[in-house]
Amino acid sequence: PGAQTVSAFSDSATARKIRENDKQSKDMKKGEKMKNTKPQRPGAQAVSADDDSDQIRLMQKKGRLPIDAPTNTKNSDIPALQQPLDDIQEPELPDDLRIHPFSGNTKTIVTAGDSASVSVPLYPEGSLSSLAFPFNRNQSEDDDVEAHTNQNSYSSMRIHGQEELPEASNVDSYARWNIKGAVRAGFKKRRCTIAIIIVFCILAVGLGVGIPLSSRGGGTDPPTVEDTNVPSLAPTVAPIDLKPCFSADASITPSEQFETIRSSLISQNISDEALFDEPFSPQRKALCWVADADQKSTNEIQWTQRYILAVIFNELETPENKFESSTRLEVSVTECALDGITCAEDDITITQIKFDNEDFEGNLPREIGGLVELRVLDLSFNDDITGTIPNEFGNLVSLTTLNLKNLDLQGSLPSTLGQLTNLEFMILAFNDLVGPIPDEYANLVNLVEFDIDNNRLSGSVGHIVNQWTSIESLNMGLNRFNGTILDDLIPLSLLRIFEGSQNSFSGTLPPELADLNFLSIFNIAFNDMDGTLPTEYGEIISLEHLMIRNNDFVSTLPTEYGNLKNLATLLIQKTDITGDITLSHPVCIRSVNTGVLIQFVAGKDINCACCSQ
Repeated sequence: PGAQTVSAFSDSATARKIRENDKQSKDMKKGEKMKNTKPQRPGAQAVSADDDSDQIRLMQKKGRLPIDAPTNTKNSDIPALQQPLDDIQEPELPDDLRIHPFSGNTKTIVTAGDSASVSVPLYPEGSLSSLAFPFNRNQSEDDDVEAHTNQNSYSSMRIHGQEELPEASNVDSYARWNIKGAVRAGFKKRRCTIAIIIVFCILAVGLGVGIPLSSRGGGTDPPTVEDTNVPSLAPTVAPIDLKPCFSADASITPSEQFETIRSSLISQNISDEALFDEPFSPQRKALCWVADADQKSTNEIQWTQRYILAVIFNELETPENKFESSTRLEVSVTECALDGITCAEDDITITQIKFDNEDFEGNLPREIGGLVELRVLDLSFNDDITGTIPNEFGNLVSLTTLNLKNLDLQGSLPSTLGQLTNLEFMILAFNDLVGPIPDEYANLVNLVEFDIDNNRLSGSVGHIVNQWTSIESLNMGLNRFNGTILDDLIPLSLLRIFEGSQNSFSGTLPPELADLNFLSIFNIAFNDMDGTLPTEYGEIISLEHLMIRNNDFVSTLPTEYGNLKNLATLLIQKTDITGDITLSHPVCIRSVNTGVLIQFVAGKDINCACCSQ
C-alpha cells in the first residue's frame, strides 16, 4: 500500500503524441479498458505503451507474461490507461514475486509483503526513453529512493528474485530512478524489525552471561548496578533467627530436635544442665545452633562434636569474631573440613584440635572433655585463655599430646589427668599453676616430654618422675619444687634433657648419672645443691651443656672434664669450686685450641688463665 507505479515512455515527441491520442480517446475507450484491466494496488497508476511481438514472445518464454497475452498490437492502437484512484481495489499480495497482466503489452511486478508494485510497459528494443519517478517528489533527501540525472544509456535493472527489467537505451535528461532503493523499500521495515529483535536477543544473552562472570571476578572489575527488582533464579534459604532461642524465651516451645540433643548432651555429661537454660550462655547458643540451624548434626557423634566446637568458638573467640558471625562453623560444612581440625579415617570422628596462636580469650571450656577420641589438643600461645584446667579433660583417654603452653591458666593440676595413660607430651609451661603435682601422675608411664617450666608448682616430685621410664625431656625449671630429685633420675635411661634450675632442690650430685648415655643438657643452677663434682661426669661424652652455677658445691674442677669433647657451655660461677686453671689445664686447652667451648664462666674463686679466651 502506498506504492506508486513506474510509467515508461519513448522519446519526448512520441510521448506528446501518445498523450494527445490518450486525451482524444479517453471517453471512448475508458469503459472498455476498465473492463479489461485488473485493479492495481491503491495509489498506483498504470501506463501502457507500445510493444513488440518478439519482445512479448520472449517474455512469455521466460514466464513473465501469460501465454494468452496479445502479440500483434500496435503502439498507436493502445492508449495509456488512466484509472481513477478511488476505484482501485488492493490485489491479494502473493508470498513471493508474481506477474499481473494489465494489458497485452504491460506487466506489473508485485513484491512480497508491503513492498512496491511496478508496472513496466513492454517496448521494442531501443524505444525506452525515460523512467518517471515512482515516488512523491516532495519526499526528503534522506529517503532510500534517489533521483539521478544521467545522459548515459540505461542498460538494465535487477530487482527481487533476480527479475530483470527490459533493456533500454538513450536515456534522456529527465531522470533515472534508483530501482534498488525503491524495490527494497518494502523489505527495509521487515529487516529493521528483525535486526532490532536480534540486537535485543544478543544484549539479553550478553547480560545473562556477563553479569555472573563479572561477579566471580575480582580486583579491578568495573562496578555493576544491581537491579533489586529483578528476582533471582537461584533458590535462597532465609537465615534462621536464633535470637529467640538464645534468649531462652519461655513463651517459645523448643523443637523436638532441641530436646533430643539436649537430653543426649546431659546424659553424656558434656555440659552443666543449668547452662542450657541460661540466656545467651555459650552452651545455650551452641545448642540452639546445632538443633535448629545446623544441617550436619544428623547423629549423636556429629551433634556432640559440633556442639563442643560451637561452645569453644562462643567461649574463646574475641567479641568481634564470635561464633554466630564467624565462618569457622557453617551449617552445611562438616567439622572435619575446618582449619585446625583433623578427623579419623572415617572422616567423622575428630582426633586432633590445633588452635594454637588464635588470639582466643575466655575460660577453657570443660566441654572439650567430651571429645573422647581426641588424640591431640593444642591451644598453645593463646595467652588470654584463663580459668583452670577442667577435670573433664581426664576423660580424654585417647589423648597423646596436651599442649597448653603460654596461656593464663590458674589453679592446681587436676588429678584426673593421671588417667591419661596414653599421654606422651604434657606441656603446661608459662602459666600460673600452683600446688603439687598429683601422685596420680605417676601413672603417666608413656610420657616422653613433661614441661611445666615457669609456673608456681611446689612440693616433692622425685617419687613421681622416677616412674616415667620413657621420659626424654624433663623441664621443671622456674618453680618452687623442693626435696631431692637427682637420685630419682638414675632409672631414666633415655633422659636427654633435665632442666631443674631455679627451684629449691637439695642433695648432692650422684655419680650414677654418668650412666645416662644420652644426657646432653644438665641444668641444676640456682638450687640448694652441695657436695663435690663427681669426676665420673667427665665420661658423659654426649654432654653439651653443664650448668651448675649458684649452688653450694665445694670442690676443685676435675681435670677429667677435659674429656667432654662435645661440651659447649660450662657454667660453674657462684659456687665454692676452687682451683688453679692454667693454660695447661685440659679445659683451657679445649677452649683455646678447639674452640668447642662457647661459654666458660668459672667464677671469682677460680684462678682461670684461659677464661677470658
